[in-house]
Amino acid sequence: MNVYDNANELAKAMRESHEFKKLKEAAAVLAKDADAKTMVNDYLQTAQEVEFAKHQGKEPDKAAVEKFEQLQKLLSLNADAMQYLNAFMRFQMMLMDVTNSIQDVVKEAMGDK
Repeated sequence: MNVYDNANELAKAMRESHEFKKLKEAAAVLAKDADAKTMVNDYLQTAQEVEFAKHQGKEPDKAAVEKFEQLQKLLSLNADAMQYLNAFMRFQMMLMDVTNSIQDVVKEAMGDK
């Protein structure tokens, strides 16, 4: 089996994973509540902005942090939103693990390992 076949098998395995299935189910439920979906998207975007600033060694914008915290409080009251966010985080963790495995090979190829 070549690398491309393995990549396709990995994609298939990811689609068949518990994490992927739960994320798709949660996304379908969340899609029925437009307000919650908008808040979740806003929350994820704001979280990304805050994290990006931290990774750059900058202090995150105070307004963004306050918005993030406010959205977090609001979303914690919505079971469907929380189910989606939890499924999203579990899927992201799986994706990060897979990405780390691939990055190890890249580092080795570049002589960093």
